[in-house]
Amino acid sequence: MYLRQGWYGLRANRVYSAVFIIGTAFSMALVMAFLTVLSARLVNTRPEMHRDRTMVIYNVWYSRDAGQMSGMVNSGIGKVFLEGLPEVERWTTVYGGSSMMMENMEGDARHAYTVYTGLDFWKIFDMDFLYGGPVSENGTDINTPEAVISESFAVRLLGRADAVGEKIVCNDKEYKVCGVVRDVPMSAVLAFSEVWLPSSVYEASAQRNPKCEFLGGGMVIALLHGSRNFAGVEQAIRDKVAIYNSNTGETEGWTLDIRGMSSYRQYLFAWSELSPSAYAWLGLGVVLLVLLVPLINLSGMVNSRMEARLPEFGTRKAFGANARSITVQIVWENLLMTFIGGVLGLLLSWLMIGIFSRQLNALVPEVIVDFHTGRIPDAAYFDFRNFFDIRLYLVMMLIILVLNLLSAIIPAMKVVRNPIAESLNRKKQ
Repeated sequence: MYLRQGWYGLRANRVYSAVFIIGTAFSMALVMAFLTVLSARLVNTRPEMHRDRTMVIYNVWYSRDAGQMSGMVNSGIGKVFLEGLPEVERWTTVYGGSSMMMENMEGDARHAYTVYTGLDFWKIFDMDFLYGGPVSENGTDINTPEAVISESFAVRLLGRADAVGEKIVCNDKEYKVCGVVRDVPMSAVLAFSEVWLPSSVYEASAQRNPKCEFLGGGMVIALLHGSRNFAGVEQAIRDKVAIYNSNTGETEGWTLDIRGMSSYRQYLFAWSELSPSAYAWLGLGVVLLVLLVPLINLSGMVNSRMEARLPEFGTRKAFGANARSITVQIVWENLLMTFIGGVLGLLLSWLMIGIFSRQLNALVPEVIVDFHTGRIPDAAYFDFRNFFDIRLYLVMMLIILVLNLLSAIIPAMKVVRNPIAESLNRKKQ
């Protein structure tokens, strides 16, 4: 009955209903777009399904009396300090992260964002293989290397998505395409690339300082057995570093310190002035600010509308309607319009993410930059599959209920407390 009354009121007061629904829709669209972008970066999502138990080691320092040296790391970090730790399930090294020229066998060339990875990379990240599979053990041989490429790059360079078995050339070395994966968005900061080559090729040509053996051009990604093991693993690694320094410090003259070692979430903020907690509070403030303005406006609109309907409610009270039934009626009427506005807001947020993906990307921590050019790669920022997340819809429903209750309860309480005679006299005035 209340829904029927609400639907009748919605059609009878079209201007009021339209303004109410559009205001709700735009506020919901902004909130949903922001939450979708934020969740795509922070929560477990494909292909980074284990962010909550992922550790990244990305920077080491060597120091001695004569000076200091620092930089990214190589696979030696994993071999020396991660192997044998019971808390570490597996680890891999990722090198590169830059735009490189790829050629097909006809001589056509295209740029592609490229990284070099170890075999366990394909076990840590849940890539969607459309054709073929990951690099094999034989594919890590520098004489018969294999490559995995993204779907869009396969079409761009080779003319078709099913490119398994095709050959591509990078830096005068020929690679056989062993797999084609669904495009990875830049929201997956550790897994993102357009071309994945075996790390053995990179390491075969890399020059190392024998006295600073762990300096390199990459990072080590470790998958832990549980999300609560970070502190224990970090301490175990530092204990191993202390032993390493005591055994090699006097002979080599350098003291090792691993300074870039963090969880996935901390890694996102490694180059940001904000801490994860500060960003969380800032994000909450943005959401509240976006909702506060329409909430005040909606509450004012509802209050004005209730003033105009005082004779109606006075008549109902005169015929025995109690305060509860009138309050429930107002809440249900508002809930109907708020829900319609929320659904419309979902559609608007979908469009907003598609049109303003670059601008929305600027609202979250950014760590993907072309190593050579210093520019953000030209690729998809988000995977729209992240939009279809039941958790986001539950948050949306909660926001709808809160908006509805806050905008309706106060005017409803004012209506039910108004004396019957005064409400009926409004009609005469």
